[in-house]
Amino acid sequence: MKRKAGVAVIGLVALFALSLLACSGGGGGTTTFSLAVTGTPASAKVYLNGQPVENPQRITLPPGAHTIRVETTLSNGQVVAQEFTIVAGSVGSIQYDLSRYQIETNPATIEVWAGEAITVAASMRDLRTNNIVSADFVWSVRDTNRATVQKLTSNSARLTGVSRGATRLVITDARTGVTFEVPVSVLDFPPPPN
Repeated sequence: MKRKAGVAVIGLVALFALSLLACSGGGGGTTTFSLAVTGTPASAKVYLNGQPVENPQRITLPPGAHTIRVETTLSNGQVVAQEFTIVAGSVGSIQYDLSRYQIETNPATIEVWAGEAITVAASMRDLRTNNIVSADFVWSVRDTNRATVQKLTSNSARLTGVSRGATRLVITDARTGVTFEVPVSVLDFPPPPN
């Protein structure tokens, strides 16, 4: 019985080694893997580990973990993005859909006075069904020298102006991984009287 188990283990190890060899394209040389990234809209920008990709349908990956980011800019200035963390060779393709969800914020246009705070509420709409869907948002800002954000509930946050300028409020749904970046203007002249 022990001999049969040993032979089975050796057989599994041999099959695993052969599968690694097949994924690497044969023997010798540097091991690389291919990845195709496709989806809607087809014009979305694709980044591999922060660097732009010229041909998303034919990406060559060295071994290891990699981050794929796909993004597009909407007519209202929001950036819609989705990130994928993969290990080279674990998947051969990634399918994204940046047109399915839309984050709606209240207020729709985000302006805040330096030294003041506003509450921003967000909801996620599934554009296929035109229904609001549950979301658990993670909140951040691109430039913390301009504004800061503090999560209040799963769909609201307090945005505080720090100094005059522009930044983006980054809202990510933890469930889908879809990210929206909303333009924020921080104003520095005195706020209007109450």
